[in-house]
Amino acid sequence: MGLFDKKFCDICGEKIGLLGNRKLEDGNMCKDCAKKLSPFFSDRRSSTIDEIKQQLAYREQNKQALAGFTPNLTFGEEKKIYVDTMNGNFVVSRFNKGSWSEENPDVMPLSSIMSCTLKIDEDRDEIYTQGKDGQRVSYSPPRYKFFYDFILEFKVNNPYFDEFEVKLNDTRIEGVGTIEYNRFQQMAMQIIGTLTPGAAMPNMNMGGMNMGMGMNGGMPFNNGMPMNQGYAPQGGFAQQNPYAQQQNPYAQQNPYAQQPNAYAQQNPYAQQNPYQQAPNAAFGAAAGGYAAQQPNAYAQQPAQAPASQGWVCPACGARNGESRFCECCGTPRQ
Repeated sequence: MGLFDKKFCDICGEKIGLLGNRKLEDGNMCKDCAKKLSPFFSDRRSSTIDEIKQQLAYREQNKQALAGFTPNLTFGEEKKIYVDTMNGNFVVSRFNKGSWSEENPDVMPLSSIMSCTLKIDEDRDEIYTQGKDGQRVSYSPPRYKFFYDFILEFKVNNPYFDEFEVKLNDTRIEGVGTIEYNRFQQMAMQIIGTLTPGAAMPNMNMGGMNMGMGMNGGMPFNNGMPMNQGYAPQGGFAQQNPYAQQQNPYAQQNPYAQQPNAYAQQNPYAQQNPYQQAPNAAFGAAAGGYAAQQPNAYAQQPAQAPASQGWVCPACGARNGESRFCECCGTPRQ
């Protein structure tokens, strides 16, 4: 068989056009069949004809699952993450829900997520100044503008792919601590908290460093609940947080939550303290109590250490014995 001989697709049987062949481990596939594969699938060349046919059958079933997929959360700008919290599924796509028919994005259960890690990629552009001859010259030392991309790295349990990335921002974010930087950082934390409840909180590193939030150990993120109902590019964070309308059931039952110091008022011993300045029922004037007859000596006079306890240095506050000089800083005893 010559190099330019006509080839036929081993999947659909159609003739493969010029430059349209997609090699498999044991055959050929046309570009139309290749488009039907998962967008996260990257192991075509080492896949057999039977494995590709099995995946295409799975992709047909995915269309049915996609028809019943109803997201109530949306995150991201370049690629969007759609989440159906009621049924525990999510979808990743560049397009809106009405444009999914051709792409057929994978409907994945939240339980299939093994880990979700935030990676902040750093890039920089040098800043130049103008030299005497009008040409562009570098500063000494060089100066730079720094830019960042927020990327979520997923590891999932799926028979046809095990990892993929989702870039959240559609344009580079300039500078650390800017409004846009903080917005995407917060967005990433909310996505991870929504998709992986109970994940470990990250160390907030940057510049290409991973901020891992896997499924093993660490502090839970917001008790496993998402902080809001997603992100809308035009209006900031969406206002549909299902948890925002709910009140903490323990807040109203807490007897100490309604008063600044409810315990102090209900403490049966608080009103029997003989050293209180105000008389009380137990020791008041009517009862001839000690509190009404004599003021509290400890309340009106500053505490003085007995002579046997040494003296306190006025300079450093250290307590000394009977020495003439402070044992800590050397200040003479007054």
